Amino acid sequence: MKKANIGLIVAALILQLFSFFPLKSQNNQETEIKTSVYVDLTSAGGDHTMKIEVEPPYIKSQTIRYLMPKIVPGTYSINNYGRFINDLKAYDAEGNELKVNREDTCVWLIEGADRLKKISYLVKDTYHNEEPPILFEPTGLCIDSGKVFVLNNYCYTGYFEGYRDYPYAVTVTKPLGFYGSTTLPVISSDYNTDIYRAKNFFQLHDNPMMYCLPDTSSIMVNNSKIMISVFSPNGKVTSSYLKDKTRELFEAQVKYLGGSLPTDKYTILVYLSEGMTLSKATGALEHFTSTTFVNVESTNEQFEKPFKDVVAHEFFHLVTPLSIHSHEIGEFDFDNPVMSEHLWLYEGSTEYYAQHSQVKYKLTSQDEFLDRMKFKIFVSKLIYNDNLSFTELSKGALGKYKPQYGNVYMKGALINMCLDLYLLELSNGKYGLQNLKSDLGKKFGIEKSFNDDELFGVITELTYPEINEFIKKYIEGNETIPYGKFLEFAGFDYYDEVTLKVPDMLGSDVSSSATGEIMVTKTGEFGKKLKLKAGDIILSVNGKQINIMNLIMINSDFERNVKEGDEVTLKIERTLKDGKKVQKTLKAKTSLIDKTEKYYIRKKDKPTDKQLIIRKAWLEGN
Repeated sequence: MKKANIGLIVAALILQLFSFFPLKSQNNQETEIKTSVYVDLTSAGGDHTMKIEVEPPYIKSQTIRYLMPKIVPGTYSINNYGRFINDLKAYDAEGNELKVNREDTCVWLIEGADRLKKISYLVKDTYHNEEPPILFEPTGLCIDSGKVFVLNNYCYTGYFEGYRDYPYAVTVTKPLGFYGSTTLPVISSDYNTDIYRAKNFFQLHDNPMMYCLPDTSSIMVNNSKIMISVFSPNGKVTSSYLKDKTRELFEAQVKYLGGSLPTDKYTILVYLSEGMTLSKATGALEHFTSTTFVNVESTNEQFEKPFKDVVAHEFFHLVTPLSIHSHEIGEFDFDNPVMSEHLWLYEGSTEYYAQHSQVKYKLTSQDEFLDRMKFKIFVSKLIYNDNLSFTELSKGALGKYKPQYGNVYMKGALINMCLDLYLLELSNGKYGLQNLKSDLGKKFGIEKSFNDDELFGVITELTYPEINEFIKKYIEGNETIPYGKFLEFAGFDYYDEVTLKVPDMLGSDVSSSATGEIMVTKTGEFGKKLKLKAGDIILSVNGKQINIMNLIMINSDFERNVKEGDEVTLKIERTLKDGKKVQKTLKAKTSLIDKTEKYYIRKKDKPTDKQLIIRKAWLEGN
């Protein structure tokens, strides 16, 4: 009986294997065309390189090209990932080497392709590679033997010309005890090997993996599983802490999206560096159902806010571009990309959603939300070209307008705020941007792309004729957005500039240090009362940690809540004459000063009934 049972099990397993790895018939035809990739993490050495082997689908032609991407969605930069590939060799079934000619940084021509059995090559890590241009870490590849592997699959895997849209099988051999976190569908997994399947190169490239000793936690929000996986070299940040602190955020975001998500699994990969990253930057790269986030290791408490800020944004990419995208995204050209004109939608509306969802579900106050919008107005006018057409910016994001790309997170969000307010005004509070994007998702969806030049017409058909005028002026056109006009719909006054009496927080001129800290450059009257000195680093104000990124918001909160004569407590770091650094606590009572405030927003004293209806629809959740 046992022998019979074992025989049946073996037979069943063989059938399963054959269904996944189809055999060639006698006329060399396959029941399925696929590319097989073999990644052996245990072979990685101290030089941050790793060997990759790729078995091609059956090829009839005498020559075939193997291509690595020049660019991937979400990066808006030509990175030429082939530059990290070396020593590419091709072999036939007998192990004979075939001729290979490297035609370009990202293109190899293989001769005798009808006899090709496999190719092999070495791939270099990008996290420790100082060869310029240095890659932004979330877009790259980390090969840190014995510690961690961050695998953006497009960094080590390409595609055979003509076979990009066919399935892939990826076999990963992993170090003992390591766990692979990813949204990529797994076919099988045991103590040393994981096998994944992707329906095409797009799905493969879009599902990063992270392998390390496991620190993962999951949250079920409705029917969707959100997994957080953390690599913290000194164990200072844990996935369980982040899960507990972000549960309310995810629940609010799902409510904001109508109660359901277009995926049953979403993965957040967090890599924390012991020191500043090689690119001197931190942040994340979005994918359809996951994100890769790289930051400097701190503590759970210090990391909580940047984690929430990034996740709040990246998570909403589930809507754009997963559910709403043009052909330029849906059929992305990895070698000769054509930019969509709708960055205002892909990045701008996503950033607006990240902020707006938090105020609607009371995770941030209305004042804090308006401070964030004010900050975006300030940056969009001070740093970027405020009169550049956003469709032109989008189409030229890889070239002419690359320096303006950052404005998609500033003015891009503001465009969506004003569009939201205008829709609510026209519908008497019954139809806003959330409704519009929901309708666009229903009309198109994950599998259906729209034509880039037809989207504005579709939006007008779904909404009001007045919206077409808004689009022509403020998205396609180069007119300055009259923020006061749109904010007034919800009962808010807006001033480009106003003089106010406010409590003095620092009483000093400050600038940003190389690491983003607030450094005193010159002390004024109140700064002298505090006994501040030039060169002091301000660590906190009234117990709130402060840096260049949150200075404006903390100062706005201070001016709203501190009264004349209240005591202010600063914690500072001072460098003494002998070079020694010491921390000090300074206190003094503040007084009122005249302050010229730019882009000032405040609630109207006597809003109309309609303005209150719009305000409630805009800022309060159901």
